[in-house]
Amino acid sequence: MRITSRGWGMLIAGAALALVAAALQSMTTARIAAIVLATPLVAIGWSLVSRALGRRRGLGRVLRPATWQVDLPASVELGVSGGTLPPWSSLRERVPASLRRRSLGARGYAVLPSRRGRMLLGPAVLQCSDPLAIITWRVAIGDATPVLVWPRTEHVDDDVLARALEASAPRPRGLPQRTLEDLTVREYRRGDDLHRVHWRSTARHGELMVRHDEPTTTRVLDVALVLGPHADEVAEWAVSAAASMAVALLRNGYTVRVVTVIGGAVTGGVSTTVGDALEVFALAEPAGDLADVVLRTVQRSTSAGAVVVLDRPDPDLAPIVTSGGGGPSQSTVLVVDPEDESAEMVAALHRSRWLVGTTAGSGPFAQAWRTAETADP
Repeated sequence: MRITSRGWGMLIAGAALALVAAALQSMTTARIAAIVLATPLVAIGWSLVSRALGRRRGLGRVLRPATWQVDLPASVELGVSGGTLPPWSSLRERVPASLRRRSLGARGYAVLPSRRGRMLLGPAVLQCSDPLAIITWRVAIGDATPVLVWPRTEHVDDDVLARALEASAPRPRGLPQRTLEDLTVREYRRGDDLHRVHWRSTARHGELMVRHDEPTTTRVLDVALVLGPHADEVAEWAVSAAASMAVALLRNGYTVRVVTVIGGAVTGGVSTTVGDALEVFALAEPAGDLADVVLRTVQRSTSAGAVVVLDRPDPDLAPIVTSGGGGPSQSTVLVVDPEDESAEMVAALHRSRWLVGTTAGSGPFAQAWRTAETADP
């Protein structure tokens, strides 16, 4: 419990009136001084009794939506169990500043996350006071609730995705640029269901083409993220660029294996849903000494292809890239370097037959990935 500024003011005023009453020998002034001094004491007693007899209350939180993402609005609805809130009280919730909270009233608030990662909501605090707001005290209600904020993502155009999928596949000169449809269809075979005919590709190739509906192991791709030592906006841009590509692959029927560093170790779990992949990217951290392990993991992979984002890579990684060969049969990499100091790494990637794009770590993600289309391997 603590005395508010109003309470201290009454104590000081009461003491001053007592001195004036003693100097003037005035009983009326003395009675007023006694009343003013007694009021805070009565408030303290009232507060002690109220706190001792107060009910134990619980708190529930309803998150809308259930999963949060950077720069997308969300809200929290608070529900108190164990009785109504006492009079002259208010409910407050402790939240990280990166969530950018905005009050929606006594029982909820809106948030606009500005940073990915694991956040902690609460514990909530019930701030109570006496009727005259002379004494205040706080009571913790409920437990803290962890919430994971996904990184921001953007739509990746089909032509960009198709280029990444066929990164190092040889193509005879003179053939038109292949699209995503071309990578997900095959020639018609006797017995195929005619409902699976893809007429747009059929018109382009001059023969019947049908969709690939059956799952195969070649539809697994690696999406690797190597973050540099700087935890800044450029690093967050790199995370979002990798996450956007992973989401595009998953929504087009591919299985993604996300390779990055979390908790001081390299993770390489397979993600079959957008939520699984974004949870991994939400927790990604600087690779440090494990950057070479991430690259070797991708180079030794048996997946059909690889999509890699390198955030300001260390020049010492260039020999590792060169000695590791070309990696999977389809590989593309985006080098994020606002200072343009990764020429050696870019050259090493070209020598290893990777399709390379470069960016300063700003602007639309799809446009950054599109730079790999014009790279000269």
